[in-house]
Amino acid sequence: MSEQKKEPLFPQPMPPQGTGGFNKTIKGIVELIVALLLVSEFTIFFSMLFSGNLAYSFVPLFCPFMAAVIIAIALAAKHTYPMQVSLHSLAVIVLLLGLDASDWTLSWSLVCVGAILVFWIVAVLPTIRNAAKKPWLLAIFSIASALGYVAFLNWMAKGTLTWFLPVAIPTALVFLVGFNLMWLRFFKKTRLRTPLADVIFFSIIVLFLTISATDLFSTHYLLGVWKLRWSVSLLSAAIILSVFLAAVSLSRRVRRYFTSQNKHS
Repeated sequence: MSEQKKEPLFPQPMPPQGTGGFNKTIKGIVELIVALLLVSEFTIFFSMLFSGNLAYSFVPLFCPFMAAVIIAIALAAKHTYPMQVSLHSLAVIVLLLGLDASDWTLSWSLVCVGAILVFWIVAVLPTIRNAAKKPWLLAIFSIASALGYVAFLNWMAKGTLTWFLPVAIPTALVFLVGFNLMWLRFFKKTRLRTPLADVIFFSIIVLFLTISATDLFSTHYLLGVWKLRWSVSLLSAAIILSVFLAAVSLSRRVRRYFTSQNKHS
């Protein structure tokens, strides 16, 4: 006698495969993570208890828990760049604040949290659709956040703003002028093709000029004289690249010489 196929008492239609919930692989990984987390937490707790160091058990218990949270975010959260980076950044911020606050004070973690926030504003916020619709407002907000973080570093180190105004602000202005010139030169005009080499060279020029400005303003702040100490070579390279780009842009013959596919004798 063949065994008849049994039906459930209250049959319900199953959802389509791959929609909603976890698959078996992810579910198994989550169960393994939870099991290992519980084992590690109980082991650490009783070890600290029997050794008489239970008062110092927060950090050893907190770290495995946050590691499990980070792995759970990687598995359960929406697999998009803004969502994953945002949740992982938030988890790292909580971890750093928890480690620093283990003695009921906050000090070094504030510097790390500020850097993470600036990274999120510069590297994640532009990828969000609503924010990307306003590039100029986004650029102003990014620059303001970076300057605010530098001012915060100055305040954390000295208790007041010392080198921020005479060094950081002029250096930022040099960078903004160079960036705006590059924007007007390559991206503002309507053209079919922007030369990648020109963009790279111009970016290097802006970078070298910004570093040279940092050297110039910091030397004046520390020594009271206007001179370059260690960035002369960078400034020379920026000048040479500027002359080269000017020659390539103004002279069609020079541009054809460097862009022609024929071999030059």
